[in-house]
Amino acid sequence: MVTGATTSQLELDAARLVAFGLAFLATAALWWLYFNYVARIAQRRLELAQDRTRLARDGYTYLHVVMVAGVIVSAVGDELVIAHPTDELPGREVAAVVAGPALYLLAHALFRLRMAGSVSWKRLAGAAGCVAAGFVGAFAPALVVAALVVVVLAAVIVSEQVAGARRAARGEPSPLERMEMSAGG
Repeated sequence: MVTGATTSQLELDAARLVAFGLAFLATAALWWLYFNYVARIAQRRLELAQDRTRLARDGYTYLHVVMVAGVIVSAVGDELVIAHPTDELPGREVAAVVAGPALYLLAHALFRLRMAGSVSWKRLAGAAGCVAAGFVGAFAPALVVAALVVVVLAAVIVSEQVAGARRAARGEPSPLERMEMSAGG
């Protein structure tokens, strides 16, 4: 909503349209990262857990607060990029552009650790990549920083898809399939 509201109030030029497109792509990537796989594993893990209440509290209360914070900071970053696409942003504004997606990916890694007991190195690397993109903001316009963040998010998605395809080609079960096998289902 913030992205659309910000865009509708500004004069649209090529840079702002690109900024809007990048904001859309970043939002779609965040959505994909959650709903493509994480939500299904967490749901099944809760179904199989003996102490569902504690697991649900930790995962869907404490850790989702961090994810939501990442989404909110991402929206602020998108708004800043749309408002000032060709400007070099001040440090704290660059921080908002990169910290939202980084926080979101970090929250995903913590969520997976709590729900599945394993570490998502790809998402942790993505969080670090988002932070690294922020260093470019010291000398590059906001559009460049936003584009780098989108590239990092896309790289996380692609790396997870490739890893899944390789695992399937080797005949290895996915984490969800392993969970099903250990549950006897």
